[in-house]
Amino acid sequence: MRVLFLLLAFAGALVFSTVTDAAPPGKGHLGAQTAGTEIIAVVPANWPPQYSLDEDGNPTGFAIDVLNHLAKELNLTVRYKVAPNFVEAIQLLEAGEADLIPNSGIVSERKSNNLFTPPVETFRIVAFIREGDVVPTLISALHQKKVGVVERNVGLFLLRDRRDVELEIYPTGEKALLGLLSGAVDAVVYPDTVFQALARNIGVEDQIRITGTALKEIPRGLRFRNDRSDLHVLFSAAVASFVNSPDYKNIYKRWYGAPDPFWTTKRVFGGMLAILATLTVVFLVWRYFTLSSFNNRLRLSKLQLINLNETLETRVRNRTRELSEEVEERKRSQRDLETFFNQSQSLNLIVDFKGRILRLNDSWEDFLGYELKEVAERPFIEFVHPEDRAMTEAAFTALLVGDGIDGFENRYVCACGAAKYLRWSARSDVDRQLIYAVAQNITEQKKAENALKLAANVFTHSDEGIIITDINGAIVDINEAFTDITGYERDEILGNNPSILSSGKHDADFYQTMWSKLRKDGVWQGEIWNKRKDGDVFAERLTISAIEDESGNTTNYIGLFVDITKMKAHERQLEHLARYDRLTGLPNRVLLADNMQQAMARARRHGHTLAIAFIDLDGFKAVNDTYGHAAGDELLVSVAHRLTKVLRTEDTLARIGGDEFVAIITDLPDEKSCVSTLNRILDAASKEFKLGAATASVSASIGVTFYPQTEEIDGDQLERQADQAMYEAKISGRNQYKFFDPEQDRRLTEYYAQVADAKKALKTDAFRLHYQPKIRLATKEVIGYEALIRWQHPEKGLLMPGAFLPPIERHPDVAIELGNWVLDNALEQIERWNEVGLDTTVSVNVSALQLTSSDFEETLNKHLQKHPAAEPCQLEIEILETDALSDIERVSKIIRNCRLSSVRFALDDFGTGYSSLAYLKQLPIDTLKIDQGFVHDSLNNAQDQELLKLIISLGRVYNIDVLAEGVETPAHAELLHTYGCRYAQGYAFARPMPADDVLDWHSNWIEHRLTQSAMPRALTGS
Repeated sequence: MRVLFLLLAFAGALVFSTVTDAAPPGKGHLGAQTAGTEIIAVVPANWPPQYSLDEDGNPTGFAIDVLNHLAKELNLTVRYKVAPNFVEAIQLLEAGEADLIPNSGIVSERKSNNLFTPPVETFRIVAFIREGDVVPTLISALHQKKVGVVERNVGLFLLRDRRDVELEIYPTGEKALLGLLSGAVDAVVYPDTVFQALARNIGVEDQIRITGTALKEIPRGLRFRNDRSDLHVLFSAAVASFVNSPDYKNIYKRWYGAPDPFWTTKRVFGGMLAILATLTVVFLVWRYFTLSSFNNRLRLSKLQLINLNETLETRVRNRTRELSEEVEERKRSQRDLETFFNQSQSLNLIVDFKGRILRLNDSWEDFLGYELKEVAERPFIEFVHPEDRAMTEAAFTALLVGDGIDGFENRYVCACGAAKYLRWSARSDVDRQLIYAVAQNITEQKKAENALKLAANVFTHSDEGIIITDINGAIVDINEAFTDITGYERDEILGNNPSILSSGKHDADFYQTMWSKLRKDGVWQGEIWNKRKDGDVFAERLTISAIEDESGNTTNYIGLFVDITKMKAHERQLEHLARYDRLTGLPNRVLLADNMQQAMARARRHGHTLAIAFIDLDGFKAVNDTYGHAAGDELLVSVAHRLTKVLRTEDTLARIGGDEFVAIITDLPDEKSCVSTLNRILDAASKEFKLGAATASVSASIGVTFYPQTEEIDGDQLERQADQAMYEAKISGRNQYKFFDPEQDRRLTEYYAQVADAKKALKTDAFRLHYQPKIRLATKEVIGYEALIRWQHPEKGLLMPGAFLPPIERHPDVAIELGNWVLDNALEQIERWNEVGLDTTVSVNVSALQLTSSDFEETLNKHLQKHPAAEPCQLEIEILETDALSDIERVSKIIRNCRLSSVRFALDDFGTGYSSLAYLKQLPIDTLKIDQGFVHDSLNNAQDQELLKLIISLGRVYNIDVLAEGVETPAHAELLHTYGCRYAQGYAFARPMPADDVLDWHSNWIEHRLTQSAMPRALTGS
């Protein structure tokens, strides 16, 4: 019965452990790694049950509970930032102000810029209807129905392009639910679990139902910035295990309210185990009674055997005691032998007569670096250094015949490749064919011996002079190099003090400082001038070191020195070459920079003005080409000589390369005081030069800048300013000087900054195209759109063309690159509109630089081939009248060639240029666009009205479509229509708009164009 009770207890424990939920996992190594770390999560304020705010304004919801649970498991601290909506939450994440969004849809568009964990849940985007309504089986059955969607929700994005469904956009899911229940809409498209949770919270879950299949399934996970891969790895692992845990189900049940069924997988599995345990107990009880009967029979047999065993046990016990005493004695002997064999002071080895290792102690593993098992598997000779194997085999042969060896030395190769020295003693047992060997590691001893030999060899043969003195400074030894350098023989110098070499160039303080450092640090290094035996003074680099005994007391001093006299002379030569021009002997750029820094400091200190003159010779290249480089060098030397004479001694003249010189004119009371010096420089440079039998003439162009200036500036900037002014002098006719103009420099700097910003904007895709419709005045029909460029500046907002195009249009590379960007994006937009059934033309503005570039026609064809879904006739290129007339023959040829591809051309801003009839006749254009300057005042200006009539008449004469720009009011449009103008564009119809707004505007315009006077303000974009 006791066995039965234990079995029942075991079965009950098994069932209990199965059906009871697992304890939450403890914090392991991962949690330890992240202990104390704070992460920042950004959440939208209201998107229940995922996100919402409690009464205290703290974030709550399903996503919050999931993140808090995971953070607790990872030992992380979460700080929340609340954004008004999802859009702004994503912006905060991308701006780096947060590490993650706790719950976000995992879609392909987001994966390139974000990191997602495995899904925490999956949303099914479905259509809900009221309970009792006719149930459509497909979402397409919502045709002509009124469907509710929530703004910024995926349901809106899935249905916004369907024209057969009337959409009602609600601000929240709760309002969409109320709209469905009230009958305001026929259906609502929203994530299933979220909408059901909303209905459950207000007790109307039984009044709605899902219809049809899901429009889309969107998994949702934790969304991290790309640079937070560390957090992504931690949370991905945690999510993978968490979503299958009871804690996850409790959180899910709390927020979505879906109760778990009673017969869960775990309960079913537990019940099956309980049944199995019960059957096992029944079987064991039956087996127990069966074995009990058999056991009684065995008990009788056992009693009979006991009597027989008692006699045998007594005999065995006595013999066992005798054997135990013998074994114990042998164990004691074996332990003594093992202790001796395994002692670490020596390397012990037993091999057979074939060289196989039978046994070795642990010291070999430390010595060779191999494991003992690997050593024992190889013959000992394989570890011997290849150069020592022959003599090792000879010693082994002697052991085979019974001889012993003592003091034999060889080298073994370790696992690291190093060779180590061993000294051996070995004996052989010929009968058992075994050799017993003991070795000592003498590697360090060998190194010490070799070091002594090396030191003696270095001392004797070193190229450095070596001198050794005792503690009192008496010389006790020198080497041969000492004699070679100083001229003193060994017998002449021993016993003397090193002061015998003193040159007299160093005072007593020098030697006092040297000995003070030597006694303090034990070493002194430096350069010193000494005297040879013959009286010649030489420079040496000397190192003196103190030699100490084992007690730390100084016993000797050793000095090592080399003769550096030639090296010092070479250094002086190199220093001169590094700071002076080799041809003219003038300071070079390096010395110029030093002198300029000193002059600037002196000017600041004394309140004087400093002038920097950049001098470039005019006509020097012609001298070089005519008379040769030797003559050119001779002229440069003469120029340097002349200019040096006209400058003061405190001024600096430097040659910085080629025929360029820089003069620093110091200590000026004001800026005008340098004029006389500049004139002398011009006169000196312009006089004839005698070059052998020939004469040559050059002149100088000089750029001048001054220091100090209103803003802090360095020497390099001063030189660049003077260089810039020098180029102005050359442009102005040469043989003159020009002063640096800060305002011109500022404008130039601003221009290059604007061009650099435009290049950056192209790389970051910051430019945008807005589209303004062109209208047929007779029918109010939209005939096309003009693409107008805008710049979405990160700091200044949306910029109009006038704020950034002027500097770009003066830079050919950027202007052409931007023009190609406009062409490419306009054609791409045509393709998109064609896909949705909007067949229209788009006109783009092309600059003269782009139009007249050598490869414009080829580039245009490439753009058209890249966008085959856009017909060439849907593209119209607008060129300014002033651009077209600048080179009318070339422009006409380009237009004719491009029109072969069916591309249309328009002449923009007509009336602002020459407006010649002959020119107009030569240009093969399709459209003439009247400049808005003639339209703006046309209602009250008779002269403008006559000009408009004239231009419209020209269009009819030359069979060219005429379009008026800047039509701001219906009155303007009516006036133009009465004059016979067929087309117009302007604020009277619509302002330029982003491409995403065009389709809605186009649809509304078609609907209301017959009643334009009653058009809502939304149609005009105002």
